[in-house]
Amino acid sequence: MKAALFLAALALTACSAPGSSLGTIPAESGAPRTTNDIIGGAPSARLRAMLFDAPIAGMSGVKVNIGIDGLQLVSSTGRAVPFVTNAKPDVVNLLDLQSHSEDFDGTAPLGVYSAVRMLIDSASSNVTIGKMTIPVIWGTPRNPTSAPVVAVDFPCTFALTGLPGPPPQISMDFNVLHSVKFANGTIYIQPSVSAAGAAAQVAGTVQNQAGKPVSSAAVLAVDALGHVVNSTVTASNGSYTIHALPAGIYSIQVKNSYVTAVGDTITAVGADAGAAPSATAILAPNDNVHLPALVD
Repeated sequence: MKAALFLAALALTACSAPGSSLGTIPAESGAPRTTNDIIGGAPSARLRAMLFDAPIAGMSGVKVNIGIDGLQLVSSTGRAVPFVTNAKPDVVNLLDLQSHSEDFDGTAPLGVYSAVRMLIDSASSNVTIGKMTIPVIWGTPRNPTSAPVVAVDFPCTFALTGLPGPPPQISMDFNVLHSVKFANGTIYIQPSVSAAGAAAQVAGTVQNQAGKPVSSAAVLAVDALGHVVNSTVTASNGSYTIHALPAGIYSIQVKNSYVTAVGDTITAVGADAGAAPSATAILAPNDNVHLPALVD
């Protein structure tokens, strides 16, 4: 019976693996901060969207700030529906969002949706290092954008049904590790994001044979088909958390040398030579699993 319920929950929410949202960068020139594509009079339901992230390898004291104008939901037909609108940009340091989330609560018409779309104010987005503030460029060195509002889609198929009970929850991971590129003195953000409904998360620590923490090691959640569904990097104390994982069976793998989506190589500090531990995690919807220490 428990297995049947587990499979039914898997069928209700299907979400994509990490991917670039290049198709929504830039937003249309002169685009308003919120959409006026409103479905008037339609029955609606509540939804909570939760934004997570994780540390950047070897860069303590850095803040990656984005100014969030609001969120839309993208319908199965590609139509943008208002969800949350901020009177002014809500500036969020993504690197604060490892142990807690930035939550967005709102309502939207009943129906099936394919993504949560985040509208980001370019002027309010930057990187700070101590007292130094550095503007960011959205896009890549070869394809930057100067659009005042950037739209980033978090792909995830879900339905708002209006049935009784707590509102559905969508977990979103902006994944700075794979989204931020430092090139020729300029900081580029090319989002490589993940999302899942009724998402699970996996946490733990990585340490060496002497029991000392291993920092800056990549930790991957690999599904049964061998796809990396999401990943993170260990903090200075060896801890990690991988967010926005759909229910399923995963191999949690530690890599001491790893190339990110933006082409940067990260190298673990404190690992034993040749070590590359892994563990199996079986995740049900909304699970919060803490694994034993992985010895690296």
